[in-house]
Amino acid sequence: MPARRHRHRFLAALVGLRSAAAGFSTAPSQGCPLHAALARRGAPAAAAFALYSRIRAAASPTPYTFSLLLASLASSSPRAPSPAAGECDGLAAAGLAHAQALKCGALAHTVVTNCLLKLYCALGLLTDARRVFDTTGAAALDAVSWNTIVSGYGKSGDLEAARELFVRMPDRSLVSWSAMVDACIRAEQFSEALRVFDRMMEEGFRPDAVVLVSMLKACAHLGAVERGRWVHRYLEAEGFGRRPGNVMLETALVDMYSKCGCMEEAWQVFDGVRSHDVVLWNAMIGGLATNGHGKRAIELFRRMLEKGFVPNESTFVVVLCACTHAGRVDEGKQVFRSMRDHGVEPRREHYGCLADLLGRAGLVEEAEAVLLDMPMEPHASQWGSLMSSCLMHNNIVVGERVGKKLIELEPDDGGRYVVLFNLYAVNGLWEDAKAVRQMMEERGAKKETGLSFIEWNGLVHEFMSGDTRHPQTRMIYALLEDMERRLQLIGYVKDTSRVLIDMDDEEDKGSTLSYHSERLALAFGILNIPHDMPIRIVKNLRVCRDCHVHAKLVSKLYQREIIVRDRHRFHLFRDGVCSCNDYW
Repeated sequence: MPARRHRHRFLAALVGLRSAAAGFSTAPSQGCPLHAALARRGAPAAAAFALYSRIRAAASPTPYTFSLLLASLASSSPRAPSPAAGECDGLAAAGLAHAQALKCGALAHTVVTNCLLKLYCALGLLTDARRVFDTTGAAALDAVSWNTIVSGYGKSGDLEAARELFVRMPDRSLVSWSAMVDACIRAEQFSEALRVFDRMMEEGFRPDAVVLVSMLKACAHLGAVERGRWVHRYLEAEGFGRRPGNVMLETALVDMYSKCGCMEEAWQVFDGVRSHDVVLWNAMIGGLATNGHGKRAIELFRRMLEKGFVPNESTFVVVLCACTHAGRVDEGKQVFRSMRDHGVEPRREHYGCLADLLGRAGLVEEAEAVLLDMPMEPHASQWGSLMSSCLMHNNIVVGERVGKKLIELEPDDGGRYVVLFNLYAVNGLWEDAKAVRQMMEERGAKKETGLSFIEWNGLVHEFMSGDTRHPQTRMIYALLEDMERRLQLIGYVKDTSRVLIDMDDEEDKGSTLSYHSERLALAFGILNIPHDMPIRIVKNLRVCRDCHVHAKLVSKLYQREIIVRDRHRFHLFRDGVCSCNDYW
């Protein structure tokens, strides 16, 4: 029976039930072995209800009974062995437990209401959680109630609902602020997460490890290394590093420094950790891989094995990525084949990494075979990586097949049409290119907006292509024009072959390239950041070929170190050369 029908059947039991608070026993059954068994987390829903039935047969259930039952269901439902069956059992169990608690009058007790809220939030049933929250009298709600519903919305990705409730909260605690910062992170509103954190500090709250880990995630995504360094200094000043069990914070620091391109600082944190775990090793190996140190990443993986650590699924993802970025095809194949020797069964992401490794090396037919023969259906993103390889190596035969498949899988994603259009255009197949563009327009597909971020003086500045919102817009555009004139003198010519817009004039296409988001961020960096400091830029999309050439030349002409993190990897531009060796 579908999960929705199960849910309706059990929630229907709520209709017409009246409170039975009169005569309800409120004394907990101290020392009851059945209650002790119910208190154990992770039991299947059926086992929890069997215990509840035995307790109810012996005596009237108490608020204590219901709080244990609801907490047990919340801890077990998300980890059901079968997703379909687990959802069905979770919905049914939640509805039945709610009905029983309402029938016995247990919801008059705040602790039971809070446990019910947590259960619905754990199941992702935010509509039901909100109904319980809204129908419970304000006097019966406490800080836990508010924090639970705000956190539930945040974890579901509904930042607007979380924000609305957060603003209404009568009193906010550190847990409340932590839930709101986490909501911003999950909604990928990283700049807002920093602003919420700043407000929290202004109101006198001292951040704990949970909030600081969230802050480091935001800094990592924005490339806000100075903010991340502030968090690091705060951790040291407050003695977090001296407390046992803080490997989570240290891992977040390694991840932050790696994603900001500060590998020396990442190494210092990694080497200073007294008790490593596999997650920390994965973070360091992955950081080396994305920063272009594939060989060192693979060496660190071997060192990890020598020290007796058991690699997990994530370990093989980052090691395969290291082989990809280093172009080490044979070694990558060997790593993939060795997975089962370490007790790890290859999953979808591992096959995707193998296909990416082969595709970037120009073995696009072999990469296509990997995706077609893998035991599970590939994600669109994996086909997308292969399509990028087809464009990189100008393989029209495989690229046309993959491009059409991507449009079929994601017809609303304009980026899928763009890549196929570009492949046709590069090969002079203008009728096919025109047909793709027409299809894109008819379907109203939109390309993801390219955004670039750069941090200076504690603020993260955001740019999009052709942006005019920044206070320094006039100076930025003036510098870009001067920069282009100087680059043309040393032989720079724009590559306009892959600009998908309704323009036939090469000059108009060149103008579009001149104001890509990363170029605006780069000009801002040259204007504001001292010459002896690197310019760090984060872009949400892959850097285009022309902007890559442009950054190399700018690094030589202006004698600046430029670090760009795009969707795939880091690019360190220094003296006219990129660390990726034009392989990205």
